[in-house]
Amino acid sequence: MLSIVKDLLCLAGVYATVLWLYHYFLEPLCGIVWGSVRCLLWREKLPIRYGPWAVITGATDGIGKCYAEKLAEKGLKILLISRTESKLIKVAHELEKKYDVETKWIAVDFANGPEIYDRLRQQLAEFDIGLLVNNVGFLPPLVSFDRISETDLLDLIHINMMSATMLMRMVLPGMKARRRGIVINIASTSGDVPVPYMAAYGATKSYLKSLSVALQDELRGTGVECQLVTPGMVRTNLSRTFYDKMPWYIVILSAEQVARHGVFLIGKTWHTCGHWFHCIQVCWYPLLPLKATVRIIGSIIKGTANKVH
Repeated sequence: MLSIVKDLLCLAGVYATVLWLYHYFLEPLCGIVWGSVRCLLWREKLPIRYGPWAVITGATDGIGKCYAEKLAEKGLKILLISRTESKLIKVAHELEKKYDVETKWIAVDFANGPEIYDRLRQQLAEFDIGLLVNNVGFLPPLVSFDRISETDLLDLIHINMMSATMLMRMVLPGMKARRRGIVINIASTSGDVPVPYMAAYGATKSYLKSLSVALQDELRGTGVECQLVTPGMVRTNLSRTFYDKMPWYIVILSAEQVARHGVFLIGKTWHTCGHWFHCIQVCWYPLLPLKATVRIIGSIIKGTANKVH
């Protein structure tokens, strides 16, 4: 009887190890290899494979701007969406001058809630959208949940969740009718497990992760794809108040690094951290009980918050 129990425990350990290796290493590696081979054999360029226009939200700074640059470099026409008109005009002119691509822009503040979407739907209807990059985001101060203002909580819902949800709902019918296109949702590793002192922010990213993975299955056979990108700490305007206060062992990447690797992986993998540094940084999460993982991450964030405040 004891030997049977030992054998079962051994099998369970082997199964868990294989599953962990498959999820974090084998599946992404196979996707990257096959996607690279496919690109070499069929020489598919992004505008041909998906469509001529790339729509990018939060496109005037950070990851969004870098995605716009990398996609323009691939020959896509770029539709920039952000809230500040002057920044949009500046970035649009930079892209046109450097990459010789057509650009358009729409100034909209996603914090304004549902009333913005009727006009936005009409504006997007005239474009043959091949790529949608849902990047716009909002990160409130690192404080306990009860200290976050109600305004910040509503902004979190409107910017981090409603914007991606509504834009996907707008563009997916056209993509499915054309049988081509891809939605790229920029979430965060903070959506992988609950993060104390970033509880509401992490919850919005967890929502986006769940929605993206479900859509990937719904879209099978339609010619349309959905890619989930979950970077860790990135040097952007969102994190500028605290990223230099993080412990030395937290890998902090530039927005350009995340966008460069993210664009390379378009069509090659359904889920990426945007850079292998961040993939390595989170692969330990399932090796510990969830409560222990949450406690460790919470202590790191709390220590950082104390340095900021």
